[in-house]
Amino acid sequence: MPIRKEELPVHSKVFVFCIAALIGFILRQLGIPIPYMLGGIVSAFFIKTFRDNSLKWSPQLRGLMLGVAGYGIGSNCTAETFLKLSQETIGIFGACLSTLFVSVCVSVYMARHTFANLLSSLMGCMPGGLTQMTLMMEDYKEADENVVVVSQCLRLFVVEVSVPFLAINLFGGTLTKSASLGLAATTVNDILSVFQTGWLVMIPLALIGQALAKRIHMPTWQLLGPILLTAVYACFLGRTPRVPAPVMAFAQLNIGLYIGTMLDRDKLLKTRALIPNVLIGSLLMVATSAVVAVIVSRLYGFSSITAFLAVAPGGIAEMCLAGLEMNENVAVILTYQLIRVIMLNVVVPLGIRKYFGDGTTGAKA
Repeated sequence: MPIRKEELPVHSKVFVFCIAALIGFILRQLGIPIPYMLGGIVSAFFIKTFRDNSLKWSPQLRGLMLGVAGYGIGSNCTAETFLKLSQETIGIFGACLSTLFVSVCVSVYMARHTFANLLSSLMGCMPGGLTQMTLMMEDYKEADENVVVVSQCLRLFVVEVSVPFLAINLFGGTLTKSASLGLAATTVNDILSVFQTGWLVMIPLALIGQALAKRIHMPTWQLLGPILLTAVYACFLGRTPRVPAPVMAFAQLNIGLYIGTMLDRDKLLKTRALIPNVLIGSLLMVATSAVVAVIVSRLYGFSSITAFLAVAPGGIAEMCLAGLEMNENVAVILTYQLIRVIMLNVVVPLGIRKYFGDGTTGAKA
């Protein structure tokens, strides 16, 4: 079928959404965490690749759904948990630095053995850096957009598939009873919970958190703002009401669909020589995280699944949502992932600017 150049109409996007929900439902029945997010990624990529490359997903809707995810993650934090974690500084920073070290090694190897330059390789391999690196590359003329976007998307896809798989099959994780139900098979109580008013506190917390985070130029403000504000709220008032399962599934679908549309067939073809390096490098980072997780779990007494999700080089939302669905200690996962995100968004850009300059002299038009 020929590829159309105009954007998909609304009814076609509804069809894509339904396909994503069906794939997510199947993945749910197979016992895979964050199934609807993965369903969105897979369906968007294949539809965009084989049917219509004009497929896009609303960044505004994705931003709102990140607020939902941020509330769900931050609501698991308590004052006691953060007090305990304040004593684990060495483990937190050690885990963060280990994945950063591996990613730098992979970047250097890629720069020496492929057409990609070192700057593009670094931006493409940074763990959890899809948003930050794709924004930062605009300031550097020598940064190759194809390398950065494709490498980051492939890395994210590999991590989001391999980490939940290993969490279940290597570390013995199991989904909670509520998590094992698909969107079409939720209980009557789950459905009725949507109409209860308690969880609606999420709306002001998420919106205010995003507004405050944007105002102070916080990295990934759409997610971190609601997480931090909800965490503060939960620390003072106890655990906040849970997000109903159908609402969280809807949020996962939209986040996954947005990520999936970032992968492009033409970009993949142009950068196909990089694919083996990105895949092997991503798996190497995941393997390193598994080893670090065993050390951290024995050192601090976490379950190996919590430790693995905490140090895995995935997105903060994805790893915390996986922890939610396996009934793991989300506050621990959040803290480790949050420190890694802060390091990525503060230390890494400073290092890149120090080594490559500030990009102003060669900024892109």
